[in-house]
Amino acid sequence: MPVKPKRLEPGMTIGLIAPASAPGKLQSIKDGMAELEKMGFKTRLAGNAKAKKGFLAGTDRQRLKDLHAMFRDPKIHAVICLRGGYGTPRLLSHIDYDLIRKNPKIFVGFSDITALLIAFYKKAYLVGFHGPMVTSNFAHKKNRKYSMGGLFRMITEPKPFGSILTGSRTKRGKTLRKGKITAPLVGGNLSLLVTLLETPWSFSTKNCILFIEEVGEANYRIDRMITQLLNAGKLHDAAGIVFGQFSDCEVKPTGDGRPTQTIDQILRERLEDIKCPIACGFPFGHDSLTATLPIGIRATLNATGGDLVIEESAVK
Repeated sequence: MPVKPKRLEPGMTIGLIAPASAPGKLQSIKDGMAELEKMGFKTRLAGNAKAKKGFLAGTDRQRLKDLHAMFRDPKIHAVICLRGGYGTPRLLSHIDYDLIRKNPKIFVGFSDITALLIAFYKKAYLVGFHGPMVTSNFAHKKNRKYSMGGLFRMITEPKPFGSILTGSRTKRGKTLRKGKITAPLVGGNLSLLVTLLETPWSFSTKNCILFIEEVGEANYRIDRMITQLLNAGKLHDAAGIVFGQFSDCEVKPTGDGRPTQTIDQILRERLEDIKCPIACGFPFGHDSLTATLPIGIRATLNATGGDLVIEESAVK
């Protein structure tokens, strides 16, 4: 059974970590923390959150130390990542999953943080939140009301969230295969999901709704990764499939006249033999406007009607 973390209440402390890439501008950390404090929460920045080592936010040991420290500290009630980028798969074999299991807490992030969300669910049964982050979202005014508002409603109110489309610009998703299914959610960033295949932290899609998003990948790479999921049986096993934003993955001219395909064309072609409900165009992923999806929590994908509804509370 999934382990739901305790809900966040005003006055509680949120720990902020950088388990992947280093935040760009330090001012964005301050701006994001200020927004959290305006909402009535205390914040604590991890000791190595400002560290840098090449393309990482410090060494593996530093980032792991911060992660463990936040889950170990009883005064920290939720952990939210500053940003994604690259680096979390390097930590997976060193994480103390018993510590995570014994101290279940709200844990939020997306992009490269997908690896941690999946690993925590696989090894500690912890419900994690694929949602907005501090420097990526909280520090920017654009779409803050939808992205932050949705996340904090989900992690502070122990009741079913409802449709992730409420309050967004998206009136309905696009149907790729008609149908309606209720099942637990699992998924995240496409490239990270593929990275986890055939590892101890791989994920099961059997009787689950698989959600997928991506950013900055060429069309042929999207095709290759979708094909990898197909070859691994992950798409055939799924009870439903829902695609979010494919930010900056639009068709780019090849320059030599070679034909290319849109993301929509790729999905339709590669998924033509999949029989479960499938829909795309939902507001979650790398855009400033992003919904929160709780891993392990039941949702209803109405591919015919173009909606995704969270059916149960994600916190207790």
